[in-house]
Amino acid sequence: MWSSIEQIIKPDSLSEASVLLKESGSVLFAGGTYLVSQKDTDINTLLDINHLLSNQITRHGDEFHLDAGCTLQEIANFDDAHLKSAILSACPSKNIRNQRTIGGEIARSRTDSDLLVFLFASRTQLFLNESEAPVELSHWNGEGIIEKMIIPALDVKLERVALLDSAPAFVIVGMNEQADSTAICIGGKSSKILFIETRSEPDETEIRKFMDDVESCFSEDHLGTPAYKRHLVSSLLQEMAVVK
Repeated sequence: MWSSIEQIIKPDSLSEASVLLKESGSVLFAGGTYLVSQKDTDINTLLDINHLLSNQITRHGDEFHLDAGCTLQEIANFDDAHLKSAILSACPSKNIRNQRTIGGEIARSRTDSDLLVFLFASRTQLFLNESEAPVELSHWNGEGIIEKMIIPALDVKLERVALLDSAPAFVIVGMNEQADSTAICIGGKSSKILFIETRSEPDETEIRKFMDDVESCFSEDHLGTPAYKRHLVSSLLQEMAVVK
């Protein structure tokens, strides 16, 4: 990819970066780890926004406030066991964690990212450069540049199925239970992230449709059939609902 780069631009603001991003061949550059692995020769312009992103981490009661420029390692060092576990599973390499930003991890939308499943299940709120009001991650359409986020709850139950602990999971299940609702997120080697928020008394028809969607998002491969992966998701959800 690097041989195709013609210029590196440091915008004066995120608003300017948003305008430049609309030009063909332009991409945002912060940690850059995904760009290296992507090897996309159509990219010719890097928009370096590192100087425009803060990396503050603060805790306000049960809420966790993160700026988009925080690296995964900086967040892991903050010593929350649930979040740290999701980060280490999503990115086992400390060298990469020292480069990869939380904003980039979300923007990449990697379905087999344990961290992304965690953030969905926790109902993470995103603050974008072009919007005054926050938007929940599950409702974000991918437009705008992430400036910061609030994780309302860190007590997310997260389970994964992988051939090795250090390997990307082919099934990931995240669950966060509140007094009046439960958020469930499914990821892994799937075509997309699936999310549902159910009431304290879940609708059986709604759950059945969600599980049908889960099965349709998985494909058959050496790891099993879509029906088998649906069974794994169902079994993990049952176990997680019992474990308090």
